[in-house]
Amino acid sequence: MDMRISSVMSAYSAQTTRPAARTARTDSRAAETDRVSLSAQAGEYQTARRAIANTPDIRESLVNRIQEMLDAGTYRVSSQDVATSILRG
Repeated sequence: MDMRISSVMSAYSAQTTRPAARTARTDSRAAETDRVSLSAQAGEYQTARRAIANTPDIRESLVNRIQEMLDAGTYRVSSQDVATSILRG
């Protein structure tokens, strides 16, 4: 075997045993306790996010009320309200 190939092979063999040593050090660190501290703003964000997640996308009571008005023929929308809503965007 060429001398260069054998030195590459021995270097490769030495490198393949190193990850086991790293794993052992990592395992000893795993016994330590990690701590996370969130800011008050992050806590408020999470509270708001949970509230939004629990809010239905469709307000069924409003939809039902409008549907009843449509069925009865009593639902009226002023053209002024429509124009204002369109301009608001």
